[in-house]
Amino acid sequence: MQTVPIIFRCDASSEVGWGHFRRCYALAEIAQQSGRFRVYFLSRALPKALKKKISEIHSNSQFIEEGSSVEQDLATLHSMFDMMTRKKIVVCIDQNNWTSECFSNLKQDSRVLLLSFDDGLKRHYDVDFLINQNLDADKIAYSTSENCARLLGPKYVMIREEVQTLRQHPTERMAENFQFFVCLGAADKWGYTLRAIEAVRKASIKFETHIVVSSEWPHLDAAKRLIGNHPRVHLYEDPSFFPQLLARADLALVGGSMITYELAYLGVPMMTVALNAEQATVWQSWATRGISEHIGSAESLTPEFIFERLLYWMERDQELEDRGIAAQKLVDGRGKFRVLERVSKAINLNDR
Repeated sequence: MQTVPIIFRCDASSEVGWGHFRRCYALAEIAQQSGRFRVYFLSRALPKALKKKISEIHSNSQFIEEGSSVEQDLATLHSMFDMMTRKKIVVCIDQNNWTSECFSNLKQDSRVLLLSFDDGLKRHYDVDFLINQNLDADKIAYSTSENCARLLGPKYVMIREEVQTLRQHPTERMAENFQFFVCLGAADKWGYTLRAIEAVRKASIKFETHIVVSSEWPHLDAAKRLIGNHPRVHLYEDPSFFPQLLARADLALVGGSMITYELAYLGVPMMTVALNAEQATVWQSWATRGISEHIGSAESLTPEFIFERLLYWMERDQELEDRGIAAQKLVDGRGKFRVLERVSKAINLNDR
């Protein structure tokens, strides 16, 4: 059986975070495993940990210059198409800076089956599949081509395989001490994570705090100095066991979008902080559903307030458990399978 090329155009950095890459990677994993597709990633320079992930699924990677224009993106993609010369080529775009004209440009090639991830941007989508996994995605008045299939809402959340295998009922989570997990994401260039470290390092009560940051985080040395030799505050740089840290948590403090869906899938209750104005709206949707507590913008947070909310939740085991159960009902982890099934059917129809 001849494989179909599937190209993922996505980036991961301190500017855009890692969420775009992670949801593309989740889809890439099962596409490669199916034996029907040959996976390619087209990205700007990626963190070392993510380059390793690409190699683990034996996909091809091609890198473009930092600061390259969307015109260069398109030129590179078209050059890849010319090397493939197949009946059908699947392209998945997860880029906020792409314009409506970019999508139309790709669709001029009759071989292209085009997917795009979106988080509510105002642009026209001349694509075959539009994916928005956010809670209120179905309320957005999208402008799309006539035949575009809109795959909207948590039903289409992409959960990576290494996270998917760790799901358990919230009542089954066991640890001797309360486990507090902190990850504000690769986009925390301001160092707000330091405030969380300050919040927990002087606590007199015993609990474990696990803090995950990027190895390229500019405040890494300051964090290490703050923690010192504290026996219950642990700092990890791009840990390979990141999913296990998520799954063991009793409560998480997070600021990235993709990680909230992974935590919801695992049934881990969370507190969210907004690193920008767009995130605030999304986190309010989570809070309205009683799944998480939104504690405000990262800029306004203080160590004292973080610790106050942590203590509040540590005394409410049943409510934390209820929130974890509600979150698991929302995110079932089947999103990537649903999307790949729709893509495969579209290819089969076109091949007839």
